[in-house]
Amino acid sequence: MDTVLLDMDPGHDDALALLVALSCLPVRGVTTVAGNQIVEKTYLNTRRILDVAGIHCEVVRGASKPLFRPLVVADRVHGDSGLDGYDFPLIAPARSVDAFSWLRQRIREEPKVRWIATGPLTNVAVWLMGHPDLREKITDITVMGGALRGGNVTRYAEFNFYVDPDAAQYVLTSGVPVSLVGLDVTHKALLSFHEFYRFKELRTPVGEMFYQLFAFFSQHEPNAGPEGTPVHDVLAVAALAQPHLFQWTPMALHVERCDDEHRGKMTVIPSQGAVPGVNVATDIDVEGFFSWMWQQLEYYRK
Repeated sequence: MDTVLLDMDPGHDDALALLVALSCLPVRGVTTVAGNQIVEKTYLNTRRILDVAGIHCEVVRGASKPLFRPLVVADRVHGDSGLDGYDFPLIAPARSVDAFSWLRQRIREEPKVRWIATGPLTNVAVWLMGHPDLREKITDITVMGGALRGGNVTRYAEFNFYVDPDAAQYVLTSGVPVSLVGLDVTHKALLSFHEFYRFKELRTPVGEMFYQLFAFFSQHEPNAGPEGTPVHDVLAVAALAQPHLFQWTPMALHVERCDDEHRGKMTVIPSQGAVPGVNVATDIDVEGFFSWMWQQLEYYRK
C-alpha cells in the first residue's frame, strides 16, 4: 500500500484511530490540528498516546485555528486536556517543525500518499491550496466528517465540518478523490459498555489507557446511550484499510459556509452530468467492523 499520513486532533476517538492505524497501515507521520482542543494540546496528546504505546512515529504541529474563523473546541466532550479520563505519564517537551514544510518534503519524497483526516480539514486545505504541483501525489483522502442527516454539534452540522466549513468545502471540491465517513455510519457503530472490559484484557498500558479514556468519553459524548458509544474516527481508518465493510455512494456535496444557523451543514447537489467528487459511506457492516478493530488491537496485547 502507498504511504499513509494521518491528520488528527486527539480526542478520545482519535486516540483509538491512531493506534489502530499504526497497527495495520504504513503510517509515516502525523500532523495535528486544532479541533477537539487547541493545537498545543492535540500535539501533546498525540505524543502522549504514542509514549504509552511505546511507538515512535513522527508528529508535527499544524494549524492553530480554522481558515477564516475563531476556533471552537469540544471541551465538553473531551475535557480541558482533550483527553480527560487518563493520567498520562509526563513526557519531555518537544519543539515541532512546521507541519506544512514537513508535509511538502514528505509528500515530495513519496511516490504516492494516502491521507486520513479525522479532525477539521484546515491542514489538508492549506496544503492543497499551496501545493497544486504536488496534488497528483495524493492517491486519495479519507475523511471522518459531515453528515447527510442531522449533526452532533448543531442539529445540522457534524463537529469537524462546523469548526472549519471553509476547509471542508475546499477539500470536498478540490478534485482529489475523497472517501467520506460521516455520522450516518459512525452513529451505527457503537462500542457497547461491556466491551470496554476488552481493553483491560489487553493487559498492557494501552489497554488500561483506552479503558479509562472511554469510561470518560461514554459519559460525555452526546450520542452515547444504553446501546453504546460511537468510536467515530476509527471508522475512517477502517474505510481505508477495509473498504468492503462499507456501502459507498458517489455524491457531489456542498458544505454551508455563509448561513450561521446552518454552518457546516452538508447537502447533496445535482451533479448535472459531472462525475461526483466524493465517495460517501452510507452503511457499514457493524459486526465486521468491530471484529476487525479488535483484531488490530491485538497488536498491543502483552
